[in-house]
Amino acid sequence: MRVLLAALLVAFASIAAAHTPLTASVPAAKATVAAPVKEIVLEFGGDVRLTAVVLTDAQGSNKKVAAIPAAVAKKFTLAVEEDLKPGAYTVNWRAVGADTHVVSGDFRFTVATATPL
Repeated sequence: MRVLLAALLVAFASIAAAHTPLTASVPAAKATVAAPVKEIVLEFGGDVRLTAVVLTDAQGSNKKVAAIPAAVAKKFTLAVEEDLKPGAYTVNWRAVGADTHVVSGDFRFTVATATPL
């Protein structure tokens, strides 16, 4: 029984490792950045087809982001099409990896309040 359990754990770990993770973003997760934020960059551990990106403020209001490219790639740059005021923002994303599994996640960042010179 222990051998079977160990084999199943190894199999599930291999499957989980096969999914393509988000490896980097700009702004970075939990970062505080200065305005203006002109783009969102998502970088993955392998080629994916990006299927959704939603940028919301702390009140849950959607902010305009450029259309998702149709290309399969490891790195995507999407223009932020409106000025982001100081505050917290969340990026929710979804993609389909080369293994055909859907991966998704989110990260938060903060736009700092401008400091007078």
